[in-house]
Amino acid sequence: MIGDVKSILGEEKEKDEVSAKPLSLTNVSKKSTARRSESNFKRPEKMHRELYNLIGNVETKVAGAVVPTEIRKGFRQLNAQLGGRLARKYKWVPFINEARNDSLQLYHWQRVDKLDNPEPYPFAKFNKVINIPDFTDEEYEKYFKLDKWTLEETRHLFDVCRRFDIRWPIVHDRYDREKYGFRSMEDLKDRFYSIINELSLLKDPTSEPICFDADHERRRKEQLIKQWNRTKEQLEEEEMLLYELKRIEVRKREREKKAQDLQKLINMAEAPASPSVSGMCMSPALGKKKSVFRQKGSSSMTSTSGNINFNPVDISVSAIRFPEFKSAGAHLRSQEMKLPTNIGQKKLKNIELVLKKCKLELNPMGSEAIVAAYNEFRSQVVLLQELKSTLQTAEFELETLRNRLIEEGKQPFEIEPRMRISTLGEGGLDSEEVTGEEGAPNTIRRITSYIDTSSSANPLLVRKRKLGAGSSSIDSVRTRKN
Repeated sequence: MIGDVKSILGEEKEKDEVSAKPLSLTNVSKKSTARRSESNFKRPEKMHRELYNLIGNVETKVAGAVVPTEIRKGFRQLNAQLGGRLARKYKWVPFINEARNDSLQLYHWQRVDKLDNPEPYPFAKFNKVINIPDFTDEEYEKYFKLDKWTLEETRHLFDVCRRFDIRWPIVHDRYDREKYGFRSMEDLKDRFYSIINELSLLKDPTSEPICFDADHERRRKEQLIKQWNRTKEQLEEEEMLLYELKRIEVRKREREKKAQDLQKLINMAEAPASPSVSGMCMSPALGKKKSVFRQKGSSSMTSTSGNINFNPVDISVSAIRFPEFKSAGAHLRSQEMKLPTNIGQKKLKNIELVLKKCKLELNPMGSEAIVAAYNEFRSQVVLLQELKSTLQTAEFELETLRNRLIEEGKQPFEIEPRMRISTLGEGGLDSEEVTGEEGAPNTIRRITSYIDTSSSANPLLVRKRKLGAGSSSIDSVRTRKN
């Protein structure tokens, strides 16, 4: 079987042909070289087998160049051949620049074949001349006459401007001070542009004048001189003021954000959070039965409620959105007291702590009035936590400003007792401290004292403290400089 395959592939035939050749020295050498090449050639390291197989058979497996080399004759000639034509002759000849008015004769190299028909100087087109209008003596006496300027001085100004193309530093330098006296650059500009505007209006009443304010230009240069002559201490003070300005802007944005958050809390307190359990979640058929049942049991409910005077319709939930049951069918009222999952752990701990301190049940009876009052109470606890955090931030800002006034030696202001929330002890204030005076607290703040507002619950306070730390470092730099 293997022999048949070899015969099909022609392997035995090749062996026969090789054996049939006459033996000679040349044949022996060829065989030896072929065997040597077959035995010595190996696959190079780090070469893929697929690439190695693409090279060819054993006789042609030589690692050659992948990209063909350059076969042109370039870069082989010793002398560069730039052109086949003969070199053209040039001659040093004089020429006249058409842009000049003094007939100055200059020289340059010119081709001999172009001497018969000379061309204009090619660089004369770059000589752009500004067209400055002129005026007569009658126009000057009628429109441009001033007590501070004479006709000769005005004409001298226009001549210098034409000569130096209104390059004002050069015009101011070449102005004849010995004959006409000293004139500042702003005075020269003001006189020149005022006459140019008058001439333009005389020729074309619809033309737009050239605006130049000499007083503004003087003030601008004075400011630049002062800016250039600043000392190192002034530069450091300016950098400090810029930093203070950025910090004030950050505080302003934080106050605006805090005001928006507080407004949202107020709006949430005004809007009801969950619908009443009085039939919004039932089908029409069940609603009729429910209303009949309520009419029958209304008297018994009011009698058993005792001293509880809660009105479920008037109570609104401010900060917590309790689950709503809009599908048809019955459900337990205790499910309406379930807190949503999006409430943070800090709020949950504060709610549990306040309920524990107030000696209230965590899972009360699920009647209609109790559910509404219980949900409203927990929502008010969350709202009170946010308000306490905001008040604590405001107290911190006032304390920072007060300390800064003390360090600067100014008269500090007194913080009202109602703004003092950080020194509130557990259990709230004494009833004697609630005097009802202006600036004093209105309540004993007992529930407020139970609520914890740490850094995790009040990230705004953390940012304010960081800003306060930055301000203290700046104040220390100031004290070291003083």
